[in-house]
Amino acid sequence: MPAQSDHRLTMAVLRALGLASIVSCGMVAARLFYSAQQTYLTLCWNLVLAWVPLGLSMLLARRHQPGRRAGRIGSLALGAVWLAFFPNAPYMVTDFVHLFPRSPIPLWFDAILVFAFAFTGLGLGFMSLLLVHGIVRRSRGAGTGWLFVATVATLTGFGVYLGRFQRWNSWDLVARPHDLFASVLREILHPASTPHSLGMTVIFGGFFATVYLVLFRLTHLGQGAAEVQHADAGFRSGVSANKRPSSRSGD
Repeated sequence: MPAQSDHRLTMAVLRALGLASIVSCGMVAARLFYSAQQTYLTLCWNLVLAWVPLGLSMLLARRHQPGRRAGRIGSLALGAVWLAFFPNAPYMVTDFVHLFPRSPIPLWFDAILVFAFAFTGLGLGFMSLLLVHGIVRRSRGAGTGWLFVATVATLTGFGVYLGRFQRWNSWDLVARPHDLFASVLREILHPASTPHSLGMTVIFGGFFATVYLVLFRLTHLGQGAAEVQHADAGFRSGVSANKRPSSRSGD
């Protein structure tokens, strides 16, 4: 069954991402044990936040399983919360700004550590967007689905800018909504006063869109190869049937 196959694949990816998260946080724990430095502990919390949009996207995917009727208002509300938390996953790529030599830990260890978190964050973001992209593609068509991806990538670039440069986070939507919206409105109305805003939005948004496109094509590579193999087998079977000699009637 296709649905069961998709579910097994999703669970396999979740286990892999869970393992990557454990390895990443384990490296931080080992670093803390060896050096007694609390450096990079915040990456573990950032990773927890990166899991939130994936959990929300799985809820959305469950609501929109074939044969189920999902309420539009509930789906839009859940989708809005998902979009607010989504930049937390690719945001982890920007944690490389914290990378510089800290004795007694060698720089190469810290580089691998930060890369592990960034890689896991990108994986969580890709899987989360893949699930929601599938919902939009099935309900609105392929063109609208890719337009949705481009929009999310652009908003992600802006969200990462707000987090990295303006130090806002998703929780401020509840804790400090007026200040957050005022800051966002100021960035939109006066982009020339904050050139980092446009640059980060375009560059990081384009970067994430490219990563998503590459991973999306790679995930469909095996499926496409299987379909080609199946079609080729069918073609060979048809050719063999046509070459089979016809039975002769007796005189």
